[in-house]
Amino acid sequence: MEEMIDESLLIQLKQCKDLPTPPAVATKIIELSGKASSDVDTLAKIVAMDPALSAKILSIANSSLYMRRIEADSIQQAVAMFGWTGTLNIALSFAVVGSIRGTLSAGIDYDYFWKRSLASATAARALGQVANFHNEELLFLPGLLQDIGMLALDRAIPGIYAGIADQQQDHDFLQQLERKHAKNDHAAIGGWLLNTWQIPAEVTLLVGMSHAASCSANDEQDVIAQKCIYLSGFLADCILVDEGRQDFQATAGLMQQHMSIAMQDFIPLIGHIAHYFLEMASLFDIDVGDVHRIQSIKELAALTLLSDEASI
Repeated sequence: MEEMIDESLLIQLKQCKDLPTPPAVATKIIELSGKASSDVDTLAKIVAMDPALSAKILSIANSSLYMRRIEADSIQQAVAMFGWTGTLNIALSFAVVGSIRGTLSAGIDYDYFWKRSLASATAARALGQVANFHNEELLFLPGLLQDIGMLALDRAIPGIYAGIADQQQDHDFLQQLERKHAKNDHAAIGGWLLNTWQIPAEVTLLVGMSHAASCSANDEQDVIAQKCIYLSGFLADCILVDEGRQDFQATAGLMQQHMSIAMQDFIPLIGHIAHYFLEMASLFDIDVGDVHRIQSIKELAALTLLSDEASI
């Protein structure tokens, strides 16, 4: 169930004149997604209007993520490969990151923001594969945008994140800070913002519930999707935040609790996510910082978790 937004905060958000907005090509794609007569050929033509976006989508189609025997050499082939919804999600992901990432803030480190967002998106997609979700591409966009509410709060309540520095890496701290000053955290705000963009409901709902540990949906696939988004941020923090043992141990416990992923499976999973995160970062032109540490995350997780297990 989505969280209700505090009425006074909702007024501030609606009165804010510079909330993040989707770029022109994303707006056209969103408009197209709401038309019953839309088809993949029409979507391919819209994507082709933006050469940079087309190149990005072709790059991901031919990446090791898909291990295709035949290379896609046109945007039409890539769109046919991903299908309507898959292409929509990937195109919006590239378009939104490209348009918003350069914004300045008194508190938010936007480089780190997008780095964690991309790691979360990669983790959500990987979890979808593990959990046999019907189309893991549908998890990438909500994984990527699950923290977008931070950018709206940063505009609507200037100074809310002022001086947080490295505490931005502590997601619990961010939620407490937001609830103190705004009575809501950024998950609810993100769902609201994406709804104003007219992003498809399945994405806005997942973003709005991204901090919810449980899901009341009756459909098994909906439950899997919500779990994948909820857990993706914890996996992203394992890859990006250098805080020692507790991150791996706690996250491995959450994987076991929510998705029945045993420790011996968690270790290669975190290595798999780190590998594809680095590949995706190059496609999104995002600086990941310490590449060697991310490349070594599987070994670090194994060393930490197996030594902990041996000491029990």
